[in-house]
Amino acid sequence: MKTYTREATVADALELIKKIRWEDRCEVEGLGNRVTDIPFSLLASADHIAFLAEDETLGGIAGVIPDPNNPGAGIIWMLCTTDITRHPVALVRGAKKWLAEIGPKYTMLWNLADDRNKFHHKLLKMLGFRTLRKLNVGPYFLPYLEIVKTCASQS
Repeated sequence: MKTYTREATVADALELIKKIRWEDRCEVEGLGNRVTDIPFSLLASADHIAFLAEDETLGGIAGVIPDPNNPGAGIIWMLCTTDITRHPVALVRGAKKWLAEIGPKYTMLWNLADDRNKFHHKLLKMLGFRTLRKLNVGPYFLPYLEIVKTCASQS
């Protein structure tokens, strides 16, 4: 199976807003953010990618924002459209390849993942992320998992 990825664009972020998975929307909003902020997250990312399904529909986008409080670390994020559930293997293969390419730029990648977003938990586990702890965060004090993946050390 061929993997389909390319650099993400603001147009991809706008399309994702229209087709975002309900669980991903809840994850964004649970932290007190809005889905309309997604294009800004994309623009703030040093590395970003679009994942396409076999029929080239948008499956999701991801990015890494350099962590201003931890030099060498990156705050990774990924959001998916409803189309991804039809082609999850393409997403996993594309994400693994992307992580292998960008990993050497960072000492670690981390973020918070909504405890209720089970699809993301499976994906994160397949991509080598580990859960450090459960925290109640955001304006609604919802349970999120702190996730981390160590990467190659920067020279």
